[in-house]
Amino acid sequence: MKIPLSLLIFLIIALLIAIFFLLKKFLKIKKENSLLKRELNFWIDFFSNYPFPLFIIEKDEIKWQNKKALEILGDLRGKKKDQIELFLKDSYWDRKVLFLSPESAAYLLIDKKEEKILKRSYEIALAYLSHELKTPFTMVKNYAEKLEEKLKEIKSFEALLKDFEALKNSLERVERLIYKLFSSLEYLVKDLKIKKENFSLKPAIEEVIFWVTPLCKDKNIELEVDIPEDIEIEGDKEWLMQAILNPLENAIKFSPPGEKVILKVYRRENDWINILIRDMGPGVAYEELPFLGMPFFKSSAEKGLGFGLFLTKKIISAHGGKLRFNLPSQGGLEVLIEIPYNLKRVSISSSDMGFAK
Repeated sequence: MKIPLSLLIFLIIALLIAIFFLLKKFLKIKKENSLLKRELNFWIDFFSNYPFPLFIIEKDEIKWQNKKALEILGDLRGKKKDQIELFLKDSYWDRKVLFLSPESAAYLLIDKKEEKILKRSYEIALAYLSHELKTPFTMVKNYAEKLEEKLKEIKSFEALLKDFEALKNSLERVERLIYKLFSSLEYLVKDLKIKKENFSLKPAIEEVIFWVTPLCKDKNIELEVDIPEDIEIEGDKEWLMQAILNPLENAIKFSPPGEKVILKVYRRENDWINILIRDMGPGVAYEELPFLGMPFFKSSAEKGLGFGLFLTKKIISAHGGKLRFNLPSQGGLEVLIEIPYNLKRVSISSSDMGFAK
């Protein structure tokens, strides 16, 4: 039986289309597998060289340990986790446990003696620097105010007075910078105390939006906001507003003029709420994602000390929540704040950082 030419051409075209889509699907899967492999290798290398002992436990048996754990405790793979408990007994070490599944957990060991010494060193350094820098600036400011009063009395020195006022404004900016530096550094060694109160989330976020509105206008940034009316939350209102302000301000700063920043709040079924902040800026390098929220770390595009996201992470952790970051395929950076409706424990410490004992 002879197949009509038109039907043959149709079958060939259909076959070519099918091959094209299969090839496209194959290339997509290959790319995704490559990204997953890259991500897996990054985390294996990161945790293998982590400066604290780290173990993976499955059904009370040690399945994996990093280089630091091997150096301090020897090879414990295949042994019971009781070996770790035995080491912790009567030692300066403590453990933090992150449950990965009902039958597996990660054990992170912290040297409490080293942590105590480091914390005290920070406190001494901060006290010293605070005294050495703040006192001279206070004296300079006082002399500047007295000189300003005398210059105002002499009408012929109007040009000099104008230059002097510019100098005084510069000194005030430096003073504010020093205050911001020390108030931020303080939380490297200080537990964050939170108040427990019920409040409506939408008015609180609307107040934060009011603070960043001038910055949006300066850059012609459109702020797309979606916040349900009826979300009541338990926590420290002032601290949570600060936690939202930091990434929102960053999103506006890093977005090109005329772009859009998204702020969306939505409920989850398990008594949690999500606060999503999305910008259209340059984002960060893939390998920098794990370091966002760490003190002193900042991306190549960021100016300042890198404390904004660190403080946000500390505030959210103190409320029993989590701070996550994602690089959307369309570009920019997504910051996701996950927080429970109610505080599970009144005395949650900011040093918990998401680990549960």
